[in-house]
Amino acid sequence: MNPVRQPVLAAGLTALATAATLGLAPGAAVAAPAASVSPTISVNWFGAADVRAHTATVGGRFDCGAERGLAYIEVHLEQRVRRGPVTGFGFGVIGACTDDRTAGTWTATIPADQGTFRPGRATTIARLVIEPNSITETTEPLRLRPRCTRP
Repeated sequence: MNPVRQPVLAAGLTALATAATLGLAPGAAVAAPAASVSPTISVNWFGAADVRAHTATVGGRFDCGAERGLAYIEVHLEQRVRRGPVTGFGFGVIGACTDDRTAGTWTATIPADQGTFRPGRATTIARLVIEPNSITETTEPLRLRPRCTRP
């Protein structure tokens, strides 16, 4: 046998022995992984900046996974502008994660703490909170577009 193939064969036999020890031998029943057991949250690539109102509106999608309970979204938004960072904090109310409602979309309007959100790049930290004790967080970049206000 070629000397290079012996270590590969030995590693393969070791992996097969380990799988058999764990009950994963060929023919053994293996449970399929659940589709989405842990909650997830995502942020849309684009949001809207309302310069007159000093706010920004962002949104995204959520999936409760196997969690059930009162649910809401916490959103921190930060944008670098000429004179320093503009930050803000807001909530997106989504109600509850139930057997009938396990996923959906969310939106949050975030007032600026100081300064004004402007069209351009920003970074958001979004947290999906499902009471009593589940928190899922994501940090994602997005681009704020000008919000067209109707007279």
